[in-house]
Amino acid sequence: MNKIMIGGKPVEAFMEEIRKFHGWVAPGVLLGGFMVDYALELVGQEVEADAIVETRFCLPDAVQLLTPCTCGNGWMKVLDWDKFALSLYDKKNRQGFRVRLDVGKTAAFPNLYNWFMKLVEKKDLPLEVLNRTILEAGREVLSADPVTITRHYAKIKKGKTGVCPSCGEAYSLRQGALCLSCQGDGYYQIESPAEIFLKQAVSY
Repeated sequence: MNKIMIGGKPVEAFMEEIRKFHGWVAPGVLLGGFMVDYALELVGQEVEADAIVETRFCLPDAVQLLTPCTCGNGWMKVLDWDKFALSLYDKKNRQGFRVRLDVGKTAAFPNLYNWFMKLVEKKDLPLEVLNRTILEAGREVLSADPVTITRHYAKIKKGKTGVCPSCGEAYSLRQGALCLSCQGDGYYQIESPAEIFLKQAVSY
């Protein structure tokens, strides 16, 4: 395992970075490390690349660990397609490479295939066994294609800001006359101190 390198560093060092960043050495991030490393090699280290990731799960973290592309700086777009694939491309000419987990190739690594296809319970496939399989597989389970990016490459602009007449908070006017939260799409409920006190009292 000492000879395996990801992002120009020993795989053990990358796995420790995963642990610190992701919370644990998730198989998806470890596998994603091989994918990003491969894509970087194909597109060229000298290229100022942007990224498009086709799943919200794990793979975006591998991109953020190994490239300057993050959700915050807008250089990485995350598509909710649930496909384990990513593209790195030259932001100037939009040419690059798409790397994907090739499910057909995972047949040679049953643990990886069964995990990815959700054919086995987590309790029946220990994390250490699965990650060891991923390290054995490396790039052998990946496929890559040269691509020209035609969509989803534009930098997202914030647009004009206004003050919501309902809640009084600043928001993007693209959302409409009211902020999305006041339109009923909020994710929280503000509770008064009295309500919090009552809930705490009930819990005792």
